Amino acid sequence: MDEKRITGIRRITGIARLDEAIAAITDAVMADGLCEAVLLKGSIARGDADEFSDIDLYLVVSPQNRDAVLARREKYLSAYGGVVFIEDVDFGLPQKVAIFSDALHVDLYVAEPEQVGSLDPVVAAYDSAGLFADVTPTRADVTDEELCRHFSSVLYCLVEASSAYGRRNDAWATKIMSDAVGELSVLVRSLYDRRYAFLGLKKINEVIPAEDYQLLEAIYASLGSGDFLEAAQAIHNVLDAFLDNAGDGLAAKLDVRFLTWAKESLGAALFAERGNVLSVDVPIASPRTYEEFCEGLESDPVVAVARVELDDAAPRIPWWPDHKIVPGTKSPKELRVWLEGHLDVERMPLEEVSQTSLWAMRHNIELHLGIDGAELEFVAYRILPTERNAPYLVEGKCIRVGIFEPRILMELTTGCLETTSNRLFDEYVVERGVGEKDLAEKTYRLLDYLFHLRNLEDPGWE
Repeated sequence: MDEKRITGIRRITGIARLDEAIAAITDAVMADGLCEAVLLKGSIARGDADEFSDIDLYLVVSPQNRDAVLARREKYLSAYGGVVFIEDVDFGLPQKVAIFSDALHVDLYVAEPEQVGSLDPVVAAYDSAGLFADVTPTRADVTDEELCRHFSSVLYCLVEASSAYGRRNDAWATKIMSDAVGELSVLVRSLYDRRYAFLGLKKINEVIPAEDYQLLEAIYASLGSGDFLEAAQAIHNVLDAFLDNAGDGLAAKLDVRFLTWAKESLGAALFAERGNVLSVDVPIASPRTYEEFCEGLESDPVVAVARVELDDAAPRIPWWPDHKIVPGTKSPKELRVWLEGHLDVERMPLEEVSQTSLWAMRHNIELHLGIDGAELEFVAYRILPTERNAPYLVEGKCIRVGIFEPRILMELTTGCLETTSNRLFDEYVVERGVGEKDLAEKTYRLLDYLFHLRNLEDPGWE
């Protein structure tokens, strides 16, 4: 190899960090005189390395020098810089996996000449005897049989993911679906790069057309939002497209019967709809005014979906004719007095409450009570960490963003209340009571009262 130097560093990749690391490690190896050659494989040898690539470096040794080189590998690596992680791995050849403080990843192998292999290209950083000057890569294209296995594996993963989904193990279902996309990527890549299709998703965005890559990204987007059925449908669409472009010879070998069954089974045997899932969209808005906050509820794009599992077997809220309910309601002023005497609290400055929380509470009051919320008056309390407050310091089963802090937010003119404590909220609604009209007409307020009363009398019934 014709070695060129730029400011003292051999130019192999044209990427400063990679070339610097290769030169530093190679110089340290050459100084010991124990290696016959230093070779590069992987993306650097293929010619498609970039600034984010790792370095696959092979130290070629004679049998008599092998042990000495193995013992010096960490010294060679440290010639480049500080190593923050190092690990021994052996997949047929002894290997040091090293991560440097600049996040560069180097895989350092030790091999005897006949162990280097000729499947893929090699580039010599040092080869004074020219042992590897005439290496011709022998890797063949991925075969039809291998592609058939990947095709069937995609469908098999869908079946396994569906089982995990049925067990409510969405984390495992997501992992298996991701495996399915990995298998799928080999198929898609083979249409454009049959030889290196086995690399799958690795740098695939630089190999396949943008519209094809977007199909794969869409699958991950569906998985990210928890929509497994949509993700499975998207996978089937990509399989259909692959089948259309595979050519008659390969298409005849693919397990089309399995694909047809899987498509017909979506929503039934595979990923049957879970009707007991409540979905809540979380908007991207960061409003500056209450008006912007209200507009954002209608117009902002969704960036997350929260899902809560409900129990189909749970009893519904009953109407108990034998349950004695004494009509009577407390005013907001009376409720505030009750609240401040019921547990240990201290006032919080409203500045410590997020503006979005205040706006959300105002919006709910306006929506449900039909009033103008411009004159609402809020007060906030911190629930103190005392023994008396122990029942109210447990975080409820709800989705929160940020650090959990037990607190209460009350609106003084309506008596509306929000709190981090589910138990306290149950007690507050029951303390607020119901009127005679609610009892006579069985209004929503009575339904709400019974719901929270049952929470207190029979914890966990939900």
